[in-house]
Amino acid sequence: MLERYTEQQPAIYSALLDKDLKLSVKNITMLNDSEQKLAEELIQVLTPLKTVTTLMSSETTPTISMILPLKEMILKSMSPGDQDSATVKEAKAAITNDLAKRYTDPNLHDYLQMATALDPRFKSLPYLDEDSRDKLYRNIIRDILEHEEQGLVENPVPSTEEDNPSSPPPKKKTAMSEVFGKLFKTEEQQGRSFPQIIEEEVTTYKLADSIHVDADPFMWWKTNECKVPPCSKSCTTTPLCPRNFCCE
Repeated sequence: MLERYTEQQPAIYSALLDKDLKLSVKNITMLNDSEQKLAEELIQVLTPLKTVTTLMSSETTPTISMILPLKEMILKSMSPGDQDSATVKEAKAAITNDLAKRYTDPNLHDYLQMATALDPRFKSLPYLDEDSRDKLYRNIIRDILEHEEQGLVENPVPSTEEDNPSSPPPKKKTAMSEVFGKLFKTEEQQGRSFPQIIEEEVTTYKLADSIHVDADPFMWWKTNECKVPPCSKSCTTTPLCPRNFCCE
């Protein structure tokens, strides 16, 4: 409303100064110069809120991974400035105090943090310090391992010959294996543990370049699912939005 008023101020003033209106309406009050300046300052304060509202209402696929970055953006824009008037500082403080207490439940906050980290647009998490970022990605690794272990408990895979009596006999070593097998070990023979594999793939995802904020995170995961499958599976349990985009 303030923005609309300042945009239409010349037309409003012209209408209020009309002779016919003056005869029919008494005590017409208009903003003085200081009030006009304050209105323009408050418009600047409220602009980030308008931008966020417009973004979320026009986005075709709004994601929960956007919540914390948007919150941090708004809080940053509400930092008091040296030139702010007392009224502007009061308005910024009121918005900050109201927003700062939102999404503070530990479980909800952790969930939103993980969703943000799993969004390739926001995974750099610039509003967190290095220790907090490292802790968050360690938590992702832990959750992936727990998810995989739970899957093995619910769907055990037979591994012994008794369980698989029809399994083929082990392959006989070739002459090349006999001569060079011990010296030139393959990655499979060296036997990286499953936690090591998960940690390496999560680290690969973490160090990869973030995509542009206008890019589609769903398409990125669909394209890169094979490169970092553990993270992709984690996205299905901690989705960026209420749909399983990795499987589309």
